[in-house]
Order: sequence, then structure tokens, then C-alpha cells
Amino acid sequence: MGDPNGIGPEIIVRALSSAEVQQICTAVVFADAEILDRAIGVTGVRIKYETDGDHYINVRDVKPGEIDIKAGDASLKSIFNGVKSVLERSTDAIVTAPISKEAIHIAGSEYPGHTEMLADLTGSQNVAMMFEGSLFKVVLVTIHNALSEVPALLSQDKIYNIISLADKSLKQYFNIQYPRIAVCGLNPHAGEAGAFGSEEISLIKPAVSMALKDGINIDGPLPADTLFYHAVNGKWDLVISMYHDQGLIPFKMVNFEKGVNVTLGLPIIRTSPDHGTAFDISWNGIANPSSMIEAIKIAVKMYRNST
Repeated sequence: MGDPNGIGPEIIVRALSSAEVQQICTAVVFADAEILDRAIGVTGVRIKYETDGDHYINVRDVKPGEIDIKAGDASLKSIFNGVKSVLERSTDAIVTAPISKEAIHIAGSEYPGHTEMLADLTGSQNVAMMFEGSLFKVVLVTIHNALSEVPALLSQDKIYNIISLADKSLKQYFNIQYPRIAVCGLNPHAGEAGAFGSEEISLIKPAVSMALKDGINIDGPLPADTLFYHAVNGKWDLVISMYHDQGLIPFKMVNFEKGVNVTLGLPIIRTSPDHGTAFDISWNGIANPSSMIEAIKIAVKMYRNST
């Protein structure tokens, strides 16, 4: 259910009321029935739902729009139970509603976000954050890191592993048998042959060369300021970005309402809406469920393509 003080419960019940979701899956919600009933009352939808039957937070403890330790604790417990369910094959995939990183931190979590948490819970080493959109996909090499830390976090092996994981995942989960992948440079103009930085020469280009030797259809490193124009127009299926905002600013410009966050490299399928908790509009019955609907649809698509 994500953070109960945010829009998670609202977009869940709205998504589950849509015909396109009802036609493709049976959903189990890791949330309290009282929370979902309140969300149904706020949104006015009519649905029948199934929960996992566990208790996470009392409805009287929901504080719309607030960062709260009880809400953070409830977020964590619902994630833990959802992951456990998929690992035990009681369910086929998990779709996570938005959490508040600050709330889970005051509740005792040290994870920067969902991706790192899911990697730890599933014992996964090589994971990546991918964003799925109608026009192109983006995979990040570094995720929730200060911009000043990014150059030191890059390595040839890390970039190559992300490229290889992305190529494998597109084939396995998205039925793209010969993916077209582009790799961003780190620096302006992809370093301009070393004039604006050396990472393209020393790290990124060697990683791309390794991928080419493996038969991966890949271009790069390319200047990020022009690359995304061509991605939008269909030249590549996926773009690999060196850091968070390099990839997500252009992605969300064109996919904000229907973008989906996918964690690659896990032994389970996990998707999520690509937006946050939207505390400023929570529990007003106006939250847009489009990204949650797409996240459910992508999770089902990934499951069907991989089985």
C-alpha cells in the first residue's frame, strides 16, 4: 500500500476498479481493510478486494500528508510481506505504491529507497532501476547518490554489468529479441574527446566495447543532451544513464502520468508507479491512478513473457 499518509491507498482502489486491471489479474493488497475502505469512501469507487489479512496501521493513525513513524513502519511491513509472498510463490509479482523515504528512515530503515531494500531482501547483487514508458525505457547506473559522488561510483565493470542486465531483461521480460540500446556519456558532449572529462574514455567506452563483443546492439557513449531526442523518435528501445536526473528528467517529461519503475536483477518481478507519495493532495480523492494501472499491466506482461 505504500505510505498510508500518501496517495497509495487511493490509487490502489482506483486501479483495482478499472476494467483493464480486473481483466488481467487477481490482486491481493498488502494493506489493512479499514484503510482500503476509507480510500473507497474518499474516491467513490466500487470494488471487491482481497487483502493478505495482516495488520499494518490503525485507520485512526492515518495522518494525510504527514511524515509519520507509524506510517513509515506500516510501509516497511507491507513491503516485507509482499516480497515474502512472491518469494514463496503465493503471488506472481509485486507492485509497490509510493513510500516516503523520510518516514521509513524515522521508522528505523537505513535503505535509501525501494530498490536497495528489495535487493537486500532477495539477496540480489546486480540490480538496476529501469523506467518503462510508451516511447523508450531508461536504466540508471547510479541511483540515489549525490551528484558529486557519481564519478567515483562509476566503473567499467559496473557499467558493463548494467548494460548486460538491461539487454537480458528486455529479451526475457519484454519480448524484444534484439534490443537497441544507447549509453549516455557522463560529461557535457560526452566529454568532447577528453576536453570535459575522461570518464567516457577510461570507463564508459571500454564497457560499451565489452558489450559489443558479447553481441549486444549498443551505441555510445553519446551526448545526453541530444540522445533523448532520438530515443523519443524511436531510434533505441532503451537508454542507459549514468545518474538519476540525467535519465529521469527527460523520461518524466514525456511519461510522467504513465511511467513505470521496474527493478531489474531480482528473482521476483517488481514494478511501481514512477511518482511519489503526493502528500499535498493525499486523501482528497483526486489522485491519478494512471501510473499504478500501468505498473500492474507491466508486472502482468513481465510475468507472462517470462513463464
